[in-house]
Amino acid sequence: MAGIMMVAYALGIVAAAVVVWLAVHRRREDAPSARLLPVLRAARRRAVIAVVFATVVFIAGALAGIALPEMLGQPFAVAPLVAGAAGMLLYSATPPRQVVLRDDEPRAAQLVPRSALSAVPARWAAAFLLSAVAFLVLVLFCGVTAALDEQGRSRTIGFESEEFSSWSSPYPGWFYGVPALIALVLLAACTLIALQRISATPAFPRPADALLDGLWRRRSVEVILKLGIGAVLFSFGGIASTAGMAMGNAMIAGSTPMVWSIASGALWISGAVALVLSIVSVTLAGLTAVTIGEAATRMESVR
Repeated sequence: MAGIMMVAYALGIVAAAVVVWLAVHRRREDAPSARLLPVLRAARRRAVIAVVFATVVFIAGALAGIALPEMLGQPFAVAPLVAGAAGMLLYSATPPRQVVLRDDEPRAAQLVPRSALSAVPARWAAAFLLSAVAFLVLVLFCGVTAALDEQGRSRTIGFESEEFSSWSSPYPGWFYGVPALIALVLLAACTLIALQRISATPAFPRPADALLDGLWRRRSVEVILKLGIGAVLFSFGGIASTAGMAMGNAMIAGSTPMVWSIASGALWISGAVALVLSIVSVTLAGLTAVTIGEAATRMESVR
């Protein structure tokens, strides 16, 4: 079953890449004014590179999990979160490009104060926080319900009756949960760094371009949040699906309370849904990244 899931997820990633590729090659060719075009292209390039780099890091982490069986699958628990953090760090480290002005042209400063949260869309911020909280609750639940294996590692679950005992592994207990929580904290910190990087970038120098300036900041923030949501949902999906399968395999027919059967099914279903939503979120991050310039073009065309 896990092999089928991995193949299905790989096909989903390929489909997402095709969607983004088509969006790149079918986007509108008209562009905003020449003085803003280099800046918007640079913003789009930074966002796209961040998404691509995160994908590469994730693939490297997955390959490490396959190539290092002695780690018992720990890389799979942290790879999506670390990949998202890596993409955001690369975005933050890329120097911004500013609008070039003539020597005799004044640069106007906007007096509206900005912070790391100034351009954050409420719905995407709420989605990021909700996914992080759900991930935290899942890890805590699995950690509390896990048992120790022969080597004293929290990575198994078991049930006992008067006549039988049944155990199943791998189960995402603290052995996987603690590294995953550390990776979640890393992702959250890198998200704040990236948001601060967006807010600290110098604004467009003309007051008339204030709306365009706010637009590219909001779109850039959306890329960061969608990438982060995709990373969290992928880890959530993998942990929940693994927990649901292990729990179902360990249950003793006619002895284990029904609540565990319900929990197993709920974990499996929520994990599968989260894996699908993670593909959607990363795809939306890529689409938002490649269309930053288009949004500015549409805004400028109606001014």
